[in-house]
Amino acid sequence: MSDPWVVKTQFWYNTTYGTREGFTEISTDGQTGWEIMYALTRALQFELGITSLSDNFGDGTLAALTAFGTITATSSDTSEARSNIIRIAQGALYCKGYNAGSGALTGVWDDMTQAAMKDLRNDLGLGLSSSDLTPKLFKFLLTMGAATLLSGGDAVIRDGQRTMNARYLSRDDFYVVPADGFFLRDTHLALLFALQYEIGMVDGQANGNFGPGTKTGLQTQANLTVGSTDTTKLFVHFFHLALRVNGYATTFSGTFTSATAAAVISFQNFVGLSPTGTANLETWAGLLVSTGDPDRPGTGADCVTTLTSARLMTLRNAGYLYFGRYLTNTIDHDPDKDLKFGEATAILASGGKIFPIFQTGGGTPSHFTYARGAEVAEEAAVAAWAYRIPSNAVIYFGVDYDAYDWEVAESIIPYFQAVNDKINEFGRTFRVGIYGPRNVCKRVSAAGLATYSFVSDMSTGYSGNLGQTLPTNWAFDQIQTLTLGSGTGEVEIDKNVVSSRDTAVAALAPATNMGNDPLVPASQLAAFNAEWFTHCQRYADSPAHAVIQAGNQLLVSNWVSTHDALITDLASQYQVYKALILTPLIWEGLAIHAGDVVADQLVRDFYAWRVAGSVGAPPNPSADDSSTGPCQVFARTAITARNWAVRQGLLTDRIYDTDVWQDMWEMWQKLANDEAFNIRTAMFVMMYYATTRTGVPATELRNLTPSQVMNALTGYNNDGVYGRKRMVLYYLIQRWHETFR
Repeated sequence: MSDPWVVKTQFWYNTTYGTREGFTEISTDGQTGWEIMYALTRALQFELGITSLSDNFGDGTLAALTAFGTITATSSDTSEARSNIIRIAQGALYCKGYNAGSGALTGVWDDMTQAAMKDLRNDLGLGLSSSDLTPKLFKFLLTMGAATLLSGGDAVIRDGQRTMNARYLSRDDFYVVPADGFFLRDTHLALLFALQYEIGMVDGQANGNFGPGTKTGLQTQANLTVGSTDTTKLFVHFFHLALRVNGYATTFSGTFTSATAAAVISFQNFVGLSPTGTANLETWAGLLVSTGDPDRPGTGADCVTTLTSARLMTLRNAGYLYFGRYLTNTIDHDPDKDLKFGEATAILASGGKIFPIFQTGGGTPSHFTYARGAEVAEEAAVAAWAYRIPSNAVIYFGVDYDAYDWEVAESIIPYFQAVNDKINEFGRTFRVGIYGPRNVCKRVSAAGLATYSFVSDMSTGYSGNLGQTLPTNWAFDQIQTLTLGSGTGEVEIDKNVVSSRDTAVAALAPATNMGNDPLVPASQLAAFNAEWFTHCQRYADSPAHAVIQAGNQLLVSNWVSTHDALITDLASQYQVYKALILTPLIWEGLAIHAGDVVADQLVRDFYAWRVAGSVGAPPNPSADDSSTGPCQVFARTAITARNWAVRQGLLTDRIYDTDVWQDMWEMWQKLANDEAFNIRTAMFVMMYYATTRTGVPATELRNLTPSQVMNALTGYNNDGVYGRKRMVLYYLIQRWHETFR
């Protein structure tokens, strides 16, 4: 609804400032919003003589306004600047719903304006005794904060807001907080200042941080029990307020009753504190900051560091039982944070449990799309299958930034919808958990898209944590980074308080995919071919690519069946899984297109010119190599990989030289004309990248982690996205061969 008094304010602003340098005209729709508040802030700065105008009412504006002085009815200043400053205040009063005059903006601090200011002051908790507009009140006027209880607001919280305004506004670093009944960032900060003032901190010492001085003061002065009452200090009042904003039905009163103690016990049990029923330091901390007391014990630890036996001993001896570890690395493998081969078994053998984490992004809004959610569900599920994470385990997907509500609604919830839609399509069934700030966890869980929450409470300044209660489904509460142990046992972790809602992974699924892969049974060949083809179509890079895949399906299916005995023997001889060979054969074979045929002919033309004696200009000087054959291998790549295999003792052959054109031409012809040679060479290429990019010995390539598989495939095509997507194909092939045993 359009407010005529707001319209008058907008028209006055446009007439007075709209054409001035540093100003722009604003809409005249009668709607209060940040546009008019920013505009009036700039107008105030102009009238105060500030030359660098800004939407922000910062320290410079407040200092200039303080020098100008408080606006009172008795001032003798009749300057145009003062009149316009009063008009700005009158307009802001209109925008907040107060009647600052029955006519136009008068520029006079008259009776109606004074009455409006008294009403505002009274609503804020400052009483009716004055109509003065102080600099701090002016700062509040030029915000969207409300002075009255808003719909959905809490009257008890409003009592606390009004009390803090009345009691502390004269303090240097305390500013007016809204009296709207909502416990948001400003009110949270005000409560911390209030407790510091009650403790006895002087101006300049109180800073709104929950630091050592605040902890000591609360521990020595505010250790409340049943029967504690407020006299000159308001500790009980503010403890009740803190309980209220954490969801407990208290009043803003000064007596600690048995009902208070019962609420405290309920809170302590919920957040994992000893149920004393008293306002001890741990309870104050749990009510006031998202970490609570970060020094309190925790039995969970998440980390990016490989948990060796020495590190596990350190952590188990320190009382840690639950270990959060990552299923994969990001494409750049920085940091190298994924579970290593045998690590999960070692954790469980030590008596520990695992809660799997998946995060390959999540630090920016752009990560969160339905399409990416579908991809990460697939990546996480196949990695969990590879690690033998059992069915029904919860995988925690990360939201690692302070997301706004609209971002949760528009991006994060669709992302988690996709994760839920796709998580169980790729092997075992898994449940979805969420890692993130409190508000994000609650919103996603309320949408039915997360079973449990792993809460990033160390980000105490996040709006998604400030004034937000713990999610009711919290399983792990991340509260402190610390380093434990020494020497080889030293390890940095994030400490977690554990609720035991998620029992975590205590045993791995049976290892059924060990040893040599068998031939594909004739009875299952058609179904196997159909599934890898359907999967690859899902990841077609373009509509044209999809057509190419469809055209190549029969060709590649014939290669898979014709060369199955060769591939099975190679995998057995070199102790790799058949997936290491079949992945490039299937994907690269499907990707062959008309351009590849042209490129191959250019290579033939180039070497025909070479063989003929290099007479005249070369037909195409750069066409000395192309990716060719079923696995689309370059001659240079083949020479590098086969030379490596010779030096490793894996292959008996001569050493080729990529700088000798005869060697290049010989190698290229073998790749192009001999399917078996091409497939065997592709295996050496994969082995070469798997060893040189991961450090895993050539004899242990059945022990590759999902990220190491991704890394090897990245080398094959020099593309991290390629590696990530083909890693999923690798494990699809693995899962099928498990059923063939």
